[in-house]
Amino acid sequence: MPLKQNHLTLHILTIIILYLLQGFVQGFTASIQLYLAFYKASWQEQGIFSWTFYPFSLKILWAPILDSIYHYRFGRYLTWLIPIQITIGIIFIILSFYLESLLINRQIVTLTIIFFFIYFLIASQDVVVDGLSVLLFANLNPQWASTCQTIGQVIGYFLSSTVLIIFESSNFTNEYIRKPLSLPERSSGLFSLQEFTFFGGAQFIIVNIIILVIFFPKKSLNKTTNVNIQKIIYKKLDLSETYSSILKLFRKKCMCEYAVILLTFDIGFAATNYMTILSLLEYGITRDTIALLNIPPVAIHIVVPLFMSQIQRHLQWFGYGYIFRLISAVVLAIYIYFIPDIVQRSYFYPVLIILFCVNQAAVYMMVVSRVGFSARISEPQIAGTYMTLLATISNLGQSFMSTLVLYIASWLPASHVYSIEVAGCVLLVGNTAIKIQGAFRNHHARSRLKNEALRDMFEKLLKALDTFSLSVIKLLQKPGLPLEKELLKLTNPDDIQVEANYRGSCKRIFCLQLIE
Repeated sequence: MPLKQNHLTLHILTIIILYLLQGFVQGFTASIQLYLAFYKASWQEQGIFSWTFYPFSLKILWAPILDSIYHYRFGRYLTWLIPIQITIGIIFIILSFYLESLLINRQIVTLTIIFFFIYFLIASQDVVVDGLSVLLFANLNPQWASTCQTIGQVIGYFLSSTVLIIFESSNFTNEYIRKPLSLPERSSGLFSLQEFTFFGGAQFIIVNIIILVIFFPKKSLNKTTNVNIQKIIYKKLDLSETYSSILKLFRKKCMCEYAVILLTFDIGFAATNYMTILSLLEYGITRDTIALLNIPPVAIHIVVPLFMSQIQRHLQWFGYGYIFRLISAVVLAIYIYFIPDIVQRSYFYPVLIILFCVNQAAVYMMVVSRVGFSARISEPQIAGTYMTLLATISNLGQSFMSTLVLYIASWLPASHVYSIEVAGCVLLVGNTAIKIQGAFRNHHARSRLKNEALRDMFEKLLKALDTFSLSVIKLLQKPGLPLEKELLKLTNPDDIQVEANYRGSCKRIFCLQLIE
């Protein structure tokens, strides 16, 4: 038992660190958007840079290659993991000498190409680590794959976004660090963007060295024995078999329905996801203030995955998170609309932090349940490809929506662009919203909407939500054959025990009209 526990601890730490590196790249890329906004990039230029994120939506095209082609001595995952991460590290080190100049001169196309390639590499790393996590936790608790992913990405994202923005800021460090310590003020923060980027590249290379030391096959193990062990563990499929196994999944109706859900679920809160921070900058909130606002939600990002590490009915929790997230997105949008009137009030930042925390709790309810379910139904032989297929469908919908809302923003009235887009996104999924009209019933708040067109849009939103609220509540309680049950049967039908009275038709909690 102690040996098994030690192995579990090592596996958890390894996967968390690998996902931390992935989160570091994601957070760093998101920070670049803030720097572009600081240098007065337009909504259209932000839309161009958003193409950077598309490799995560296309990785299914090369995921079977990563699962099928590898060297037996290194194993399926070390074969690809080591060269990918070394390449990322080298790119970051070289980029550190040129990044500030590219940002100041707003070389949007050049930045997009560079970060697109970095995202291509990190998307490939994601395929490898997804498969590795499924393999390591398959006989323990598959939900650990989701928990490690969420915790690792949260820590990495925090380091490369919040920590970077706060401590790179000269204003923050002079006011809250140097001044209390009686140190002379400087025109720079604790570190420069160049130094931080160089550090990012160095950490990739250092982690690779550690992984090689720990996991590289021992010399005492002869080549024939090692190859036989790898064959037993991996049961290698050739490339055509891997692609074929993925295509066969879409012959199942339940998989097609699940794919539609993953592709469209982000519509309702696309504007909230991709425009909230940029809108705060438009209202005059500084970068370092925004970074400070992102600190409290980090606790939510860690607590929610740990709380949900033992859940079983993943899609049911995904549906609850969807409704919760839609409500919080609308409330947050209303609050941000009134920023010009309340930004000087003492309660402004505390309430904004609470709304951020509530919204992020809903976000991570959905993320953890979705990734955990993907790990649960994945076939270990092609785990990386299977996980990638499901993640790709979801990422494709999210990437398309991020680009779309940013491009549309350049065509809308600047003073109400955020509110109009949030209202439009919610209207698109009004058929699946529950009774959130209470958030709009405050007559005083509605009377302060000075723009007539915007007021009419919110009134239409009220009617749409009123029409469908009761029907969706009934669907939540309607017994039926769950989509989750059908999907589980695709991979491991002999080990699945679902109660006969399992309630809640998960496939109809949301996106009902879109599927039909």
